[in-house]
Amino acid sequence: MSPTPFEHGLALAWSDGALSREGALMLEALQTQLGLSDKERALQEQEWLNDISKNERRSFGDGDQILREWLEGLSDKENLGQSARSMGRAALDVGLSKSGWRDAFTFAKGLGLGEELANGVWLEEEAEPLDGWPSALDPLAIILGLVLSVPKSIQRKDAELSEGDAFVVIDHPDAKPSYLSWMPELTPVKHDKCGWGWEGEHSISTPAPKKDLVFCTSVLLAWVRRFISMRHKRGEKGLDGIPDGFQIMPSSSELESDGNNLKISMIVDLGESGLVRPFATVNVNGVAKLNPAPEGLGESWVRIHNAIGNLVLNALESLPLQLSQAAGLNNNFKNVSLEDGWITLDFDE
Repeated sequence: MSPTPFEHGLALAWSDGALSREGALMLEALQTQLGLSDKERALQEQEWLNDISKNERRSFGDGDQILREWLEGLSDKENLGQSARSMGRAALDVGLSKSGWRDAFTFAKGLGLGEELANGVWLEEEAEPLDGWPSALDPLAIILGLVLSVPKSIQRKDAELSEGDAFVVIDHPDAKPSYLSWMPELTPVKHDKCGWGWEGEHSISTPAPKKDLVFCTSVLLAWVRRFISMRHKRGEKGLDGIPDGFQIMPSSSELESDGNNLKISMIVDLGESGLVRPFATVNVNGVAKLNPAPEGLGESWVRIHNAIGNLVLNALESLPLQLSQAAGLNNNFKNVSLEDGWITLDFDE
């Protein structure tokens, strides 16, 4: 089940493993903004803190440093309401499952936007076509499976299948590949199952494992780069945790696999201090978990490490949903694993 708005705030406040005084004050402000009683807050806080040791529950954000920005963004109710209606309408275009609707409505209701979201879903003619949304609604976008801004009109048509190796395979009788507006270089290919491959002459190095959904780490890397680029396009930092004025280079991102671990690194331009390449590793074995930062790192470097690792965690959570919807399905997934350069998942049915 997706986190509530207050649990999302908790995850941001605790993302570096400790709750600061400033974070505690912001949680008080969030409680007031959401209209939560002390009893309701205590129940959510107790449940979330009980689960924190399992390292399975996390937010859709990149770190506690964006908690203040998120709180400020939630105050613009008029624009948030308009965006929620448009997001509800767009969710119908990409496919909205019953569980997806339930989770999205619960989250939106917690923000005071449940009615707006419902109007967009059920009274879609009154909602403007979606053309982006405030960053404060990024969690809702991921629950709905939108993730990136969708085109103003989506026309689903049978794709022309090209020759080439499949770098994404979905094993489901109802799955059919479609064109991906959010990753146009990944095209539908001829395959005995539902598959996509890279444009041009690209060959897989190892056979695809036989799982419900598999995709190469090159696809995951492209999704991470796309996510950073979209943040730049929205005028945000490519990576939360880096100081103001520093830049991240999406094309410099690299992803390596070693056993059950994925290592991500990218070049950060520190201005007069030169270029650095921070990294983080994520363990992928049934569930995806961020490995602790190396000992001896300074506090600012630990924040950057965690922010980089969270990019991979978010990608592993959102990319399968996007691919499922692009195939005409509305499936959720479980048992994420890493096998010979492939990410593998099972349908959660």
